[in-house]
Amino acid sequence: MTPLVSIITINYNQLELTCQFLDSVRKLTYPAVEVIVVDNHSKEDPTAVISAQYPEVRLVVSKENLGFAGGNNLGIAVSRGEYIFFLNNDTEVH
Repeated sequence: MTPLVSIITINYNQLELTCQFLDSVRKLTYPAVEVIVVDNHSKEDPTAVISAQYPEVRLVVSKENLGFAGGNNLGIAVSRGEYIFFLNNDTEVH
């Protein structure tokens, strides 16, 4: 059985960049991936855009900015993967 990999990224006031990241993640061929975006209390709530354009993504919206480590910990708390893969939202996956 193929192990589930949880990909976690942090969004903070960079919705366009996060969407570019998510577009690249969609091209992955590995069959067992869950994608988690943690919004670290951005000025504009990204929920509507991410939910509409990326319904497969689990979005966690923090009520406060937890910093990089705290945001990733929030993502870990909701992840289901056997493996966790942290990626910055300015990464393009090939």
